[in-house]
Amino acid sequence: MGTTAVPDFRGKAQAIAPQLVELRRRIHQYPETGFAEVETARAIQEALGLAGIEVRAGVAGTGVMVDIAGNLPGGTVALRADMDALPVEERTGLPFASRRPGLMHACGHDTHVAVVVGAGLLLAAERHQLPGTVRLIFQPSEETPPGGALAMLSEGALAGVEAILGLHVNPYLPVGSIGIRDGTVMAAADMFTLQVLGHGGHGAAPHQAADAIVAAGAVIQALQTVASRLVDPLQPVVVTVGTIKGGYKGNVIADRVEMEGTVRTLCPHLRTRMPELLRGLVTGVTTGYNCTAELDYQLGYPPVQNNAQLVQTVREAGRRVLGRGRVFPIANPSMGGEDFAYYAEQIPGAFFFLGSHTGQKDVFPWHHPQFDVDERCIPAGAAVLARAAWDFLAGKGERGV
Repeated sequence: MGTTAVPDFRGKAQAIAPQLVELRRRIHQYPETGFAEVETARAIQEALGLAGIEVRAGVAGTGVMVDIAGNLPGGTVALRADMDALPVEERTGLPFASRRPGLMHACGHDTHVAVVVGAGLLLAAERHQLPGTVRLIFQPSEETPPGGALAMLSEGALAGVEAILGLHVNPYLPVGSIGIRDGTVMAAADMFTLQVLGHGGHGAAPHQAADAIVAAGAVIQALQTVASRLVDPLQPVVVTVGTIKGGYKGNVIADRVEMEGTVRTLCPHLRTRMPELLRGLVTGVTTGYNCTAELDYQLGYPPVQNNAQLVQTVREAGRRVLGRGRVFPIANPSMGGEDFAYYAEQIPGAFFFLGSHTGQKDVFPWHHPQFDVDERCIPAGAAVLARAAWDFLAGKGERGV
């Protein structure tokens, strides 16, 4: 295949930035949780439809898929965005803040959608010289296990696809930059439900009862020793209790307490050990308080593993689009979880972080009620994704694959 001039994706992305920002704000105002992203999917269809791009909607319920086929022969690469919001009450004060009480795009998925739509528009405009096919995957329900990736896979999201790229906004990286690493990028994200069972009684006669609340308090403290005393300190692990429910009234000793939490690990061997470690610990503690425990441990998303060759493709695309000094190495994996991992288990994948620092002194993390992004990251991310997809496909052609 002859050499084809690479389009100026950064310049072209800046030209469509206003419509991408408008799309992000539209989605931000009307957040929807997992598998309920009806209006979000409609906004995607309309944005791509205006450019004459044919869309397949209703995938895995609310998912959207698009194939942008170039006029030149080649392989297929996928770009993935997640669509769902969180049950968080927004406190940003933005003029386009959520209009749905108790729901917010507090993790940047509205931005991810705008970025991937932008990359699709950029590549569709170059169909005449695009060497292969780019599939856009807009996935429902990343936030809530088992997530939407498995559902999309069951409907053929990766059929014929040779590699997949994904990204996540990062409020700690400067806008107009990306961060990426080889190997493990994000942790396995498992969940558990724990019931502490005792015997109820009168608050004035604790010796006649087995206080589930006191036992639960001891369990919560003991769980924090998993990392410090039960696991090799060179193997990262996080055990977090996120909810606790129990009790009836101030003068009644509770007979049961229910907790929900998450366990994050990077090492596959340690991940398989965690249910046994937690079960042994909580059983020992609750026995000491004359209570019992029932642990339901659910495996969630596996770790996200980046393909080294694909990482290099993204890294070089970032340098060409943003500049060499705007591509940062990520030293350590995140203990956050991502169901992009399921795609990367099937085919080579690369997941990277898109700088979205707002320039404000206070940095609000993901899932915070005041989380926001600098919208200049949208055209930057779209240009990097488009260039990385282009380079992957052009490289396959040059190798004669």
